Formats: sequence, C-alpha cells, structure tokens
Amino acid sequence: MSEAAVTHPNPLARAAIDYWEGLKGLATCPREIWIAYAIKILESLCYFSSVLVLMIFLTQDMGLSDPVAGTIFGVFSASMSFFMLFVGFIADSLGIKRALLIGLIVALVGRAAITFTTSPFIVYPGLFVLSVGFAYMIPLIAVAVKLFSTKKAQRYAYSWYYVVMNVGSLIAGLSLDKLRNLFVEPYAFSFLGMDMVVRPIQMIFLVGVIATIASLVLVIFFIRAKIPKEAFKGDYEVSESDSAGKVKPTVELKEEVRKSPFQIMKEVASEKMFWIFIVFIFLLVLVKMIFQYNHSLYPLYMERIGLKDWTGTLYSINPFIIIFLVPVATAVTGKMKAYNVILIGSFISASSVLFMGFGESIMLIVLFQVFLSIGESLWSPRLYDYTATIAPPGKEASYMALSKVPMFFAKVGAGPATGILLATLCPSEGDRNTELMWIIVAASTLLSPITLMIGRRWLDVESRVKSKRAALG
Repeated sequence: MSEAAVTHPNPLARAAIDYWEGLKGLATCPREIWIAYAIKILESLCYFSSVLVLMIFLTQDMGLSDPVAGTIFGVFSASMSFFMLFVGFIADSLGIKRALLIGLIVALVGRAAITFTTSPFIVYPGLFVLSVGFAYMIPLIAVAVKLFSTKKAQRYAYSWYYVVMNVGSLIAGLSLDKLRNLFVEPYAFSFLGMDMVVRPIQMIFLVGVIATIASLVLVIFFIRAKIPKEAFKGDYEVSESDSAGKVKPTVELKEEVRKSPFQIMKEVASEKMFWIFIVFIFLLVLVKMIFQYNHSLYPLYMERIGLKDWTGTLYSINPFIIIFLVPVATAVTGKMKAYNVILIGSFISASSVLFMGFGESIMLIVLFQVFLSIGESLWSPRLYDYTATIAPPGKEASYMALSKVPMFFAKVGAGPATGILLATLCPSEGDRNTELMWIIVAASTLLSPITLMIGRRWLDVESRVKSKRAALG
C-alpha cells in the first residue's frame, strides 16, 4: 500500500488510493496480460452461454428425460474437473503460448460438434472433447495472468481477472433471452457441399465457435512465446550502482529450465501442504456447487415456472454486481487474511439459496442473485490469489488445475441430483414443490462454511506457507 493510502484517515479513501495504485501497477505489466483478459472474456462468453442452455438443449432438442439429461450434464461438468488433474502439468511443461493454442483448438472442435447436429453419435463425443477444452483453458488463463503480471500488481491482476470473467458472463446472460427470441426457427445453409442445420438453441453454441476463432487470432498474433522481462519487475532486489550510474539487479533473469509433466506431478504430490490445501478445496466445493445448480437447475426451473423470458436477464444480475463489487471488495479486504475473507464470503453465498425456498417470484430470484454475488465477490477472487500465493515457483498451473479437481466428485453427484430434483419437485407437467427443492440445495451448501470455520486452524495453508518461507529467510 502506498504512503498516501496508509496515512489517509478515511478507510474508504485509503482503499480507493490503494486500488488506484494497484491499477497503475497493472498498467506496467506486459501487453500479454490484456490479451489474456480479452481471451478470458471470450472464453467466459463461450462457457456461460453454453451451460445455461445445455440442459434445455438435452431435454428439448435431444428429447432426453430430466434424470438422463442431468446425468449427461453432470458427466460433462465432472469431466472438466477430471481433465484438470492433468492439464496443469502439461501447461507448465509446454509453455504458455503453445498451451493456449492447443487448448483453443480442442475447444473449437468440441463447440463445432454440438452446433450443427443433434445426432448423439456427434453430440456426445463433442461434449467430451469440449470438456477437455474447458478443462484446459480455465486454469491456463488464470496462470497467464500470474505469468504476465508483476509481483506488485498480482493481487489486482487477479481482481481484474475475475472482473473480466464476469464481463463474459454478463454478455452471455444479457444476450441469451434476446438470441432465443430472435432465432425461433432452424437455420439451414450449405458448407463445403454439406447441408447444415442450426436449431434455435444451437445459435448460442455458434456464438462460442466464433468467439473461439477470435481467441486463436489473439494468441497467434499478440502473445509472445517467452515471458517478457517486464513481467519480472519487482521480483529481484537492487544492489549498488555500476560505473555508469545504472542500478544493477542482484539476481539476473535466467532462462527457465523446463521439467517434464511427470517430474512436476511427482514434486507436487510429495508436498504435505498441497494435500492440506486439497482438503480445504474439497470443503469449499459445496458452496461452489451453487453455480453448478445455477447452470443446470435454474434454466429449466425458470422455463417451468413461466419465467422463461427472464432467464438470462435475472442471471445477469450476478455478473453485473461482480464486475463493480469485486474491485472494491479486493481493495477493502486486501489486508485481511485470505482464509477469513473466503470463509465470510462462502457463508453469504451459501445462505443466498434460502431466498428461493420462500416461493416462486422474480423478487426472490433477484435477492438470491444479489446475495450470491456479494458473497462471491469476497471469496472467489481471493481463492485465486490464495492458490497462487501458496504455489511453489514453476508449479502455478499445476496448483491452479488441481485446485479444480475436487469439483469432479461433487459434479458426479450434482448432475444426477439436478435431474432427480427437477423430475420429482419441478417436473415439466404436474404438481411442483420448488421451495423444498431449493431448501435441499441450501442445506447442502451451508455445510461448507460451517466445516471451514470448525477446521480453520488446521486448514489455513497460507499462514503455514508464509511462516515457513519467513523462517527460511
């Protein structure tokens, strides 16, 4: 924090000054950080627009029952978390540019496969390939932010990373209802001598195809193969001036020695702190599952209670609030322990679902999205910072990827649970008890912050890592 921020008597003014100083630090980062942000916006648009209509596509266009569609959605989501177990090691081994190119090409193949057909022989393999692409890109772009930001700017780099992610989510939500109202009939065209048909819901997938091509252009032409030297500003101390009066660094920047994916995997698995961190992530999973239900349960819930035309608009409340609240929350809580911020935020997010248990109305949905957003603005960006802080140098992608893996186990159950909840408590025809459905979801998510509070002394890995590093000098 700057001297002006430290001495200012007003806490909000101190936060504003500190935030401004952080932005100035961000402006000194290599150009690649802004390209990474642009790619994150496009990938977020692809991800959120796809998952918001996937259950609708599976039930209405593919003709599947709720339980079967929920199971496929769960397998698709769980596959992303499973493949993240491996992509981090590969990314750390390949280098950032090559890894980004591979991830985008894989994602493009998957998105194209689900856009132009409803044949299960193409759609299901396409979803499998797309899950690999998502698994590759989600932690990889987070790592790009770490690699292309200076040490001084890192906290705010992750704050803005989360902001731009929600810019993509906001665009996806706001455009969803408009696209569905605009495209109500299948669109047929010829391509390379083949007759292609895009159904109305698949127009959402087509947006993802176009966005992925734009990301490939950005990576090919605007990201350098090696990390620019300006990304290392502040990472080494300064010694005496040389004969010309120029300050010399005490540590020279050296070419990074690449390790194989197996070597990195073995080193990470041998660290005790890593496994404590994984337990922490496991316990946080149930809160993160709210977003799983917001993508699988919420869209069909809105269709069946007669609020179909409000699906994207009300969903957009969450990213809209996040965009403006995350930078403020980061500035205000920047000096607080990350674990404490994550604990408070996760409790607010988990409690937000209780509003949905009071009835079916736009106002209750708005309250749910607002409180979900307040909690998310606290815990979610700090989790990225928390993960990056405890990760040893050269293993950032591995930690970022592995921090997503526990979601695999929750998603395996959450997919079928979504289908069962819809079929029994929110069917397309017959009596509904949606209040009970959401109360069940709320009860399960509240287990996370309660357990994190009880086990905080053992689970706070960040404090352990900082103490260990301080002892080593």
